[in-house]
Amino acid sequence: MTMTEYRITIGTATLDDFLVISNKILNRQRIVIDRTEDRGMSAVIECKYEYPELSNEEALQDIKEIKYQLILEARAKGGTGVRMYSVRGTVRSYGRFGGSEEWVDIPANENTKRRIKLLANELKTEFESKIRAF
Repeated sequence: MTMTEYRITIGTATLDDFLVISNKILNRQRIVIDRTEDRGMSAVIECKYEYPELSNEEALQDIKEIKYQLILEARAKGGTGVRMYSVRGTVRSYGRFGGSEEWVDIPANENTKRRIKLLANELKTEFESKIRAF
């Protein structure tokens, strides 16, 4: 983990709900999934990089281009009965400074955080409505 990662706790879901609902909402938000990995006690959905607009702060720091990657992760919780998973999101942001081709870790900007918070809230609402229907 780098200090610049932005992490957000999303909620609780079954593994099936995590995979199905995440796919549906990422698709609705036009976030492209790169790969999904089921590891038994956990599952990970890695999304392709997004290249958003620069914020004013980034432009002032001579950053010429930014990109970020969203990773959703579900980890098994303890307990008996239907296995539930804790779901969280991690955003890794990178920037390219003027005169350089190298991508470096940068903190996620406010626009990216806002977008990911909206996505997280949508996921949380759908997970909770599935659990209540259970």
